[in-house]
Amino acid sequence: MIFFRKIFFCLVISYCPLGSAQASPSPAESVRAALSIPDTALSYMAAKLAFDGIIDPSIDEATITKQVDELASEAKAIAGVGASDVDKLKAVRQVLYDAGLWNRNRPFSYDHEDPLGLNVHNKLLPTYLATRRGNCVSMPVLHIILAEKLGLNVHLSTAPLHMFVRFTNPQNQHGLSIEPTSGGYPTRDIWYRENLPMSDMAVKQGLYLRTLTKRETIAHMATTVMEYLMVKGRHQEAIAVGSAILDNYPRDGYTMVKMGSAAAEIMQRDFIQKYPRGVPPNETAEYQRWQELNELTFSKAISLGWEPANLQKSAAK
Repeated sequence: MIFFRKIFFCLVISYCPLGSAQASPSPAESVRAALSIPDTALSYMAAKLAFDGIIDPSIDEATITKQVDELASEAKAIAGVGASDVDKLKAVRQVLYDAGLWNRNRPFSYDHEDPLGLNVHNKLLPTYLATRRGNCVSMPVLHIILAEKLGLNVHLSTAPLHMFVRFTNPQNQHGLSIEPTSGGYPTRDIWYRENLPMSDMAVKQGLYLRTLTKRETIAHMATTVMEYLMVKGRHQEAIAVGSAILDNYPRDGYTMVKMGSAAAEIMQRDFIQKYPRGVPPNETAEYQRWQELNELTFSKAISLGWEPANLQKSAAK
């Protein structure tokens, strides 16, 4: 049985002989490199720049870093010396979503023209900073980048085809949900369950509404790289990136489904269309390899509570 599912989310160095050009790392190698460092050294900003750089190598990291640091400095100034975590959260929200001198009267808001980020480039940090129009990938990612720069303990959480922010502290282990696509205000989990329906099993299994660890958060951020590679028809590379993601976030159902979809695309392109009368015996083993990956990844996602109906849901607004 082949699962043909299309997902639309809205979720190192090789040495060369002397004198030859150094080969660029593959996307999967770059993702693994970003996740290879100790937990204490992980950085949302560094990871986002690394992943966006895979998609667009022309990105000026120094310029983007300066723009983000300026926003963080404004938020720190608004929060004030000795600010509480609550004051810092409010300052991040104000700098991002309220018009004022802190953002040059250009607040960030939801992109109603491409809410799901079907154009992968709309999920990149440089695009979001330039247009001030975001989606349920770019908006929560910038939010946690700024909050991290203010010393807040923030991570991502997920719902069907959606990401949002979770703030936690020692007194609030479950975490406070924050919805960046709706002004950056606190949001109850019941709101996500009503607007992005999910099964009780999916919640119980931790597929949705679980506060991700920092490593899991960064791994999930790399799904944008998978999406880009699939748009380009580079399905095997997308699967390799997916494997890197799952090694760091084993319950990422979205990545499982994307890998299954990529395997289905390979089967369709390289075998079914090429051999309408049947796959020749000498290529059967290769065909079966992709078929097994397709079935395995979808089966794992389904075991966590993933449902195909979720693919039709719109991102939270």
